[in-house]
Amino acid sequence: MGGEDAFADGEAEAGLPKTALAGALFLFNVGVEIGQATIILAVAPPLALLASRQPKYHRPTVLVAASLIGFAGVRWLVTRLIG
Repeated sequence: MGGEDAFADGEAEAGLPKTALAGALFLFNVGVEIGQATIILAVAPPLALLASRQPKYHRPTVLVAASLIGFAGVRWLVTRLIG
């Protein structure tokens, strides 16, 4: 019931040959990693600037952002588990 199973099912429905599944899954995961790195590269510089210019706001900003990300992750998980 993992993400790879859903990916494989979707690729099978799209007509992708089973022999190409490993390559497609690999490229899908590479794309996910590139997306994550892009987000980090977009968010880290402003946070570093905030830390250097307004240190008292850095920690609360990071805590709020992390809480929002955690909430979104839990919501996504519950949505996936319940249906």
